[in-house]
Order: sequence, then C-alpha cells, then structure tokens
Amino acid sequence: MRSPGVVQGAELNVVSLACRICELPEGCIKAVPMARKPVPKDVLTDVLVSSRRRCCICFGLDRDTHLKNGQIAHLDGNRDNNREGNLAFLCLDHHDDYDSRTSQRKGLTIEEVKRYRDELVRTINQAFTQQVHFGNVKTPPQDPYAGQYVRLGSGHSAEITIAPLPDSHEGNVQYFLQGLALWGAERTHGPNLGTFEFVGVVTDEQRIVYARSGRPDDCVTTIQFLDDGLIEVREENWMGEYGMNVNFIGRYRRT
Repeated sequence: MRSPGVVQGAELNVVSLACRICELPEGCIKAVPMARKPVPKDVLTDVLVSSRRRCCICFGLDRDTHLKNGQIAHLDGNRDNNREGNLAFLCLDHHDDYDSRTSQRKGLTIEEVKRYRDELVRTINQAFTQQVHFGNVKTPPQDPYAGQYVRLGSGHSAEITIAPLPDSHEGNVQYFLQGLALWGAERTHGPNLGTFEFVGVVTDEQRIVYARSGRPDDCVTTIQFLDDGLIEVREENWMGEYGMNVNFIGRYRRT
C-alpha cells in the first residue's frame, strides 16, 4: 500500500516529507537537488573591494564611475562557479541585461564583460594608489618636472599640472598629471572641453607615456620634457577621446 503524500516513479526529483517519515527504500527518489553554494566571504570581499562597487559594464560602455547598487554576477551562468575570475560586480540594470536574452541582442559576451572588469580594476588601482594630499601641494624648487604648464600659440588654450608623488615600489620617478583643454572658445554655446587625470612614470628618455588600456586603437598621450621649462605633447588616436576637436597636442611652458 502506498503511503500518503509519496509519489512513486523515477522522474521525481524532490524529497517529500512523507518519504522521509516512512523511510522508503532507496530508489523511490532518483535525485535530490543541492542548494546553491554561496560565494565565499573572502572572494565576495575581494570582488567588492577591487570594483569599489562600480559596475564594470557602466564603466566599459560609458566610462561611468559612480557608485551603484548592484549584485555579484556569475559571468559563465554557473552559479556554483564561485572563482573570482568568474565574478563581477554589476549594477541592477546591467545584471538583468546580462542574464537575459537582451544581452545577446546587445552582444554583451562574457569576454567583453571580463575585459571591462579588468579595465575598471586597473583604473581603480591607479586612482586609489595615488598619494593623498591634504591642503595645497607645494612643488619643491629643485624638481625638474613638476609645475603648471600652459600651451603656447595654438589658439586653443590648454593647461597641464604635474605634481610629484613618492617613487614607485620599483624605484621609478612618478607624477600625478591633470589636464584641461578647450576648443572653440568663440562658439555661441561655449567651448568643448577635454580632461585627463593619470599617474605617469618618467622614462629614461625623459618622457611620460599614457596609454588608456593598451589596445592599438586607443588614445596614447606622450609628454616629452625639453629644456628651459618646456614640454611637448603628442597624441595618437585622439579623435573622440575628448570633446569634439579637443586635444592636448602642442608645446607648453611651465609658468
């Protein structure tokens, strides 16, 4: 006689309370599903800290670095694969997009999202390892590179500030650079603006090279230190990096 509440047959894959009570022989249940493993706390912490709760898709598509409410996404779709390399912090909207069919229409592949994640982590590491200055930064009079530089003779103003930082762990001389460039100051609706901020290392050739992400088509800014307080800035693939027609190309003098 069959016990109440017990469904016979090999296709059943859940355990009923009645089956546990009557202790039927093994075989009446074919499979028992296991609960999904939670992400280990140390792995979860590493993902949150490395992203600083910034969504890597927001950053990759729009360079949006705002704090977001979000979730940890399993990029390969396997929620039991809790390796750090398979996880990314995504905002709620992009998490839904990535897990849905919409992501396929937009072409959000796992390789693309991993690339965005790695770019975000590199950018955050640069920003958060800068020396924090309290008050005004004073440039040592003997520093050959630091100071405020103004572009000469282009008709479109630009300024670059170079501030000293402690040497890197490898002993390299490094600086924090900020730039602001304008184009079209006479325009009715105002000029287009372009900015950059990065940490650069002075090479043996007395230059600093800033490559955005290492891809061949990305903008690369090279700052060459010259004599008499001059620098020369060259840029490759700069179209579209800043506002329309904005770039930092030219010669500058330290003020």
